[in-house]
Amino acid sequence: MAALPLLVVWWWQRRRRANVWREVVDPHLLAHLLDRGDKVRGRLALVIGALGYALAVLALAGPSWRQVEQPSWQGQAPLMIALDLSSASLAADLPPSRLAQARAKLATLLRERKDGQVGLVAYAGAAFTVAPLTGDAANVALFLEALHPNVMPVDGQRSDRAIDWSARLLAQAGFQRGRILLLTDHADAAARKAAVSASARGYPVSVIGLGTAAGAPYRAADGTILNARLDADSLRQLAASA
Repeated sequence: MAALPLLVVWWWQRRRRANVWREVVDPHLLAHLLDRGDKVRGRLALVIGALGYALAVLALAGPSWRQVEQPSWQGQAPLMIALDLSSASLAADLPPSRLAQARAKLATLLRERKDGQVGLVAYAGAAFTVAPLTGDAANVALFLEALHPNVMPVDGQRSDRAIDWSARLLAQAGFQRGRILLLTDHADAAARKAAVSASARGYPVSVIGLGTAAGAPYRAADGTILNARLDADSLRQLAASA
């Protein structure tokens, strides 16, 4: 294929030499004696030959597509929200209840979150995925009104399991960096240990405290009346450790 242009030039020069009129007629008269149609046809043949050459080159090269990885820009790191849905979330020290206030705060957060993946975990004695990570925060907000301690199979406040589960979901989604937002009223040693582990994996834990220092009574799943209080110091320690 590379020799084709040289062959075309050779053919054109040979054609010019083959015309006997070029050997006996002065150049300034030649244009008036030669058939113009023959000249046009010759140029047309050359154009067609060149076009054929170009098409042949493209055909031999073959169409080629290469998928280029496009950078995915996100203004915010992915966020896993872990909400305490223990019986203590029904305490009324944040009127009308801690749960109602938590729903309102999360609704605002989700409404104002413009980009970045977000997911929701609910926990009591165990942690469960309410909404997996998604770029549509409005879809996560749809689940808020359905959240209630009655939907949890086991009562309790295992924040450590919620943190571990949230980190697991972030890792499964392929994120090496992200954040975990915990909403509860206290953090025990197990929760702080889980926060340290999550932070080491690239998922630091932030906290929103639920309740007041004075606290309020609530009825546990077994019917026992207990008092729930906000332990702000333990939550600060957890956030600092993460």
